[in-house]
Amino acid sequence: MELHEFNEKYFLETKSPAFARTLLDCKRVAASNANVLLIGESGTGKDIAAQYIHALSRRADKPFIAVNCNAYTESLLEPELFGVEPGIFSDTIRRRIGKFELADKGTLFLDAIGDVSLTTQVKLLRAIETKELERLGGNNKKLLDFRLITATSRDLPTDVINGSFREDFFYRISTIVIRIPPLRDRKEDLEGMISFFLKKAQEENDIRIDRIEDKVWEFLINYDYPGNVRELKNTIDRMVVLSENHVITTEGIPILYNLKRISPVSSYPTNELVSWKEFKRRSEREYLEWALRQTGWNISATARELSMSTRQIFNKINEYNIEKPF
Repeated sequence: MELHEFNEKYFLETKSPAFARTLLDCKRVAASNANVLLIGESGTGKDIAAQYIHALSRRADKPFIAVNCNAYTESLLEPELFGVEPGIFSDTIRRRIGKFELADKGTLFLDAIGDVSLTTQVKLLRAIETKELERLGGNNKKLLDFRLITATSRDLPTDVINGSFREDFFYRISTIVIRIPPLRDRKEDLEGMISFFLKKAQEENDIRIDRIEDKVWEFLINYDYPGNVRELKNTIDRMVVLSENHVITTEGIPILYNLKRISPVSSYPTNELVSWKEFKRRSEREYLEWALRQTGWNISATARELSMSTRQIFNKINEYNIEKPF
């Protein structure tokens, strides 16, 4: 990936001192082979920062391999990362190349590293320290050359204290730590980012926008975006699709938001009276759907924000038959 192929223009242009420091840190570490840990809230663009570092590095013309660790169970993550030799599993017919091997000579980006189990952390630690790989079910070790970038929205030092994250693994992956600030801390960039995503959404949906109503613009500028850049992009996409006669109206705002709070405000028809139990059920379902969208359907992050367990979140998703939109 050459720098000229880095397409996220909004990421490079900033008026925010906080984000300017982030970009400078990315540039400084790019030339090295040091392990980098990107920290920040969900949706801030840690994956884009990882791509940016790779694009500035000497490995830019080599593979950039990204893995969202939260998307796999423990039993599936290890084969995904280390690869599998034929015969180790009953359904394994052919050799499977893991992400570590695919990233050889390039960059391996492990997102949601804070959600990896303690058992897998041990295996990752060894692979990162030795740069040697042995596929599951194999006997031959292969020496690899990769640059490691990890990311998390968790408070890893606290997790280390609590015993849910290995101290040795933490220090191994955090040679350099770069914080990606939340969107509410870089409001100076909002106008430019809105314009960027607005243009992109028009091109992708083949819809022309001539005007944005004043109330909508006021909402876009003043809202705190707890889902950060991801939420901003999704909001703009929705507004463009729901525009009327090339005008973005208040109908395009995803939910009736209270601009002074983070949470959405539920709204029901005034001519419909339901039981208190039914009202609570609807409200809970709506809020859970909203919370899942803000975290990009990161179950662990949603559970933390709502002070619930991941099992409780899964149970509620099943209870209300909530479907992932992507």
